[in-house]
Amino acid sequence: MLVSLAVATVVLLWNGAGGLRPRQVHRPVDEVQLLSAIHAELRAGASLRLALANATRSVDDPAIRDVSHIALSGAPVADLAHHLGRLPSNGVRLAAALRMAEQVGGRSADTFARLTDRAIEEADLAREKRALTTQARLSAVIVGCLPVLWFLFGGVERVGGLVAAGGPGLAVAVVGVAMEITGGVLVWRLAAT
Repeated sequence: MLVSLAVATVVLLWNGAGGLRPRQVHRPVDEVQLLSAIHAELRAGASLRLALANATRSVDDPAIRDVSHIALSGAPVADLAHHLGRLPSNGVRLAAALRMAEQVGGRSADTFARLTDRAIEEADLAREKRALTTQARLSAVIVGCLPVLWFLFGGVERVGGLVAAGGPGLAVAVVGVAMEITGGVLVWRLAAT
């Protein structure tokens, strides 16, 4: 019974603190996959348009895959850059590299190799940030649950004893409960941000 109550408290606090979130549709890995595929296609000697068509077709994200049809339809590279420029992490840099490659020509594979390396680093940092944030939230939930569990598993009797003693005991009980509530609210707010 007590273990169930403790687990339920942790789950409620975790959900309220934003612990369970819906999976985002776009993943940074999709951008890494796209940039890597563009680099590989250009390194193999494909034209910019064909490299974009083949690379966007190989990505798991349907929004990126749709660009393949636009590329094969003969749309200008500027339009492709506009569509891919909406990618959240590397879109602006990718759009600039596409426009530059179209204008200047030449060996643009090295540019996309550098973009790929940067995207890999950013994806690794984002993954590490998510892991550290999750660990911090879980720690906050555990620290926030300890006073509640203490109060439920014996604290009520102790507070009742202080209240029954009257005078200073009542003041200590009121201040102690107020501090527990304030601490719980602060930890809750920290875990939510």
